[in-house]
Formats: sequence, structure tokens, C-alpha cells
Amino acid sequence: MIKIAITGKIGTGKTTVSAIIKSLGYNVYESDIEVKNLFKDSIIAEKVKKEFKDHIPNLFYKNGLINKKNLGNYVFSKKREQAKPEKIIHPEKKKKKEKFLRSNNQEKFTFFDIPLLFEKKLHKNYDFIIYTFVDKTIQAKRVLTRKGIDSKKYQNILAIQDHSYAKLKQYVSLYLDTDNEKNYLLKKIEHFLKTKQQP
Repeated sequence: MIKIAITGKIGTGKTTVSAIIKSLGYNVYESDIEVKNLFKDSIIAEKVKKEFKDHIPNLFYKNGLINKKNLGNYVFSKKREQAKPEKIIHPEKKKKKEKFLRSNNQEKFTFFDIPLLFEKKLHKNYDFIIYTFVDKTIQAKRVLTRKGIDSKKYQNILAIQDHSYAKLKQYVSLYLDTDNEKNYLLKKIEHFLKTKQQP
């Protein structure tokens, strides 16, 4: 099994690239989606409540689900708090990833969409890395049209995604500028995979 990570900063097209890869018939472990699903879990919700209820107004909606916007605004604005949600969900997220690996252990390629790959120093766990990027103006336009994200929150997220291109480019196997047409990206990915076949 060849393990390939997909990473890049917010708004640079990781979801688009993952969708293209899935259209080619491959499975993708999407970290952000797994996290969103875990925050709907009642056990996780109780742990979040215990940790943050005294600090965040309106932490929960009336239906009992976590108000991720309020939670995110709080942790992104306070550096010392940023690791706490990750510690809560990490054990369950690890189980989900291990299950994905087991169910795909006969596949030629497995893909993992991991936004904070470099920041969490996970890049050496993968055989190859696909890095998404786009012009900063386009990036900002994409992100600021998302629900629940304003300029301040965007800057806070960028501050967390603080990896250096120069130091880490040695680990990147394929750069994808997602301002290009999807068909162009698809052909780039197909060509890349043909050159990475196992003997």
C-alpha cells in the first residue's frame, strides 16, 4: 500500500483534489469530515462541555449539538486553548483512521486529506505528499465566502498554519495550483500516480 497525503493551507483546494481522486475510484480519508462527525457524538460533546462550558457562551444549540462556530472563535483566538479540542477527539479520530487503513489494506494507493500535516509533524508517515496552493487573493476570496468565517478568524487560522514552504518543500511530491481547471488537475494527478506504481 502506498500512502499519499493531501495537504495545503485553508482555501487552497484540498477538498477539490480529494473529490477528483475519489472520481478516479480511490478512497480518501478526510480528516476535517471525520472531525465534524465526531463533534456530533454525545460522548465527545460531554467532554467539550466539561472543558469549555464556563468560558464560551452559547456553546451548544438547543438540539444539543456543539456550536462549532463559537467553539472555533474561542480556541482560534487563544493560543493556549487551541490544543484542547484536538486532545478530546484525538483518540476517536485515531480509531477512525486505523479502521480506514484496515478496510483499504489491499488498495494500491490510499489517500489522506490532512490540513495540518506539517504543523503536527506527520509528513514522514506518508510515502508521498500532494500539496495544494493558489494565489493568496483567490485563497482569501474562497475562505471569506464560507459560513462562519470572517477576516479575523481567517487570519487566526493562517497563524496556526504557519509551516515554511522553503523548509518543507523537500517532502512534497506534487504541487497542484487549484486555480486551474479540474480536468487539468485530474490529468496531473493521473500522471503522478502512473509514475508511483509499486514494482
